[in-house]
Amino acid sequence: MIQPDIRRIIAVEAHRLRSGTCPPMIHALGTGETFHITPTPDGFIDQHTGMRIRVTDGAILLPEPAAPISIILEDDVGFAGFDPGAGAHFSGRAGGGSSVTLYDSRHENFFQYAVVDEHGL
Repeated sequence: MIQPDIRRIIAVEAHRLRSGTCPPMIHALGTGETFHITPTPDGFIDQHTGMRIRVTDGAILLPEPAAPISIILEDDVGFAGFDPGAGAHFSGRAGGGSSVTLYDSRHENFFQYAVVDEHGL
């Protein structure tokens, strides 16, 4: 299973890909936690973990020695990818609006995030 910090990072990048902007905060609806994100020219910093995330076409680059996480956009609001650290496929929905939903490979578990822009929830 994909770790919670990595799920959040995937949700931030999915939103960034769809909307064209990196959110300054994301709220995990399942746990009630809010996380601060700092946009950078080539990605973002997850303030909770301190990880500097770089993004390239089709990949989320975590700090070494982690392998890149693949992510691609599908149809109007879908996205999919693979986290080699967890050995897990994922998919989800992010339409560039105020929420992102991430599903595990079997669609048995899902994780919802509210995206907080500069104007708040």
